[in-house]
Amino acid sequence: MTLVYHYTLAAVIGLLAVAIFFGLVRTIRGPRRPDRIMGINMIGSFTTALLAALSLFLSESWLLDVCLVYCLISFLAVVILSKIHISESGDEKGAEEENSLYE
Repeated sequence: MTLVYHYTLAAVIGLLAVAIFFGLVRTIRGPRRPDRIMGINMIGSFTTALLAALSLFLSESWLLDVCLVYCLISFLAVVILSKIHISESGDEKGAEEENSLYE
């Protein structure tokens, strides 16, 4: 591994760590539930990229398997959170909007 390649991967890992931090800030600050769900999705995506970059940096192929499993779990978490959000708030608003369309 060349020195430039090593430093480039280290910089990418650092930038992804900063992006994860900003995703965490977005998740905590909100202000609405969809913003928080988007922040969780962003954290999951950046963590997947971080694991892939770390796999290249350490030359460990098993980290790619961990990366894929984490990506699937993150996707399922966002789908479940979105479904919960829609079932809690979408039914009432959706019914009112649907009735106003037909009047």
